[in-house]
Amino acid sequence: MYAKLENNALKYAPHYLILNNKTILNPQENDYINAGYKEVVYGDMPLCESGEIIVENYCEDENKITVNYTLEDIQTQDET
Repeated sequence: MYAKLENNALKYAPHYLILNNKTILNPQENDYINAGYKEVVYGDMPLCESGEIIVENYCEDENKITVNYTLEDIQTQDET
């Protein structure tokens, strides 16, 4: 899966691309990379207990976006 990180949110790649004034209906890996998208790698999701929520955190490097997860108390989220 490919995406871009915009305003700390993942914007997933569409099923088709417009690249260099050409519509690509079945984009390949290189097409996504040339359009500025990066491969998304997901970490292990923790088990959530009562009173907790799972929060996604993103780490972007030159070639990929890694999605990691943390647990936070619901009360902590409500206070912010």
